[in-house]
Amino acid sequence: MITEIRHIIFSNDELKLVFQTVPLEGFDPSRRITRVQVVEGPPPSVRLQSDGVSGPRGELEVESYQLARLIVAYCREKRIPLPKDALKTIHAQGDALCFSIMSTLG
Repeated sequence: MITEIRHIIFSNDELKLVFQTVPLEGFDPSRRITRVQVVEGPPPSVRLQSDGVSGPRGELEVESYQLARLIVAYCREKRIPLPKDALKTIHAQGDALCFSIMSTLG
C-alpha cells in the first residue's frame, strides 16, 4: 500500500486571504484584518486582530475545527485538489499554519 502525504503551508499573509475569501461566523467581513497570529496547540488556533470602519479594534480566536473547515473551503475556491477520504490535520509551524493531507493509494 502506498501512502501519499502533502503539506500545504499557510503564511500569515495567506491566512489573511483565507479569512477574506471564506466567511467566518462571528466576524464582520467589512473589518480590516491587521494581525494574524498562529497559536501553537495542541490543537493549534489562530488569533485575528481587526479594525472596524467605525468600531473599536477587535480580537477573535479561531479554533482548529473552524480552521479546518475554512481551509478546505479556501482550497476548493482556489482549485487546490483535496482527496475526500484523506486524513487532514493542522499544526503550527513557527508563525505559519501547516495543513497536512495523508491518503492511501491503491
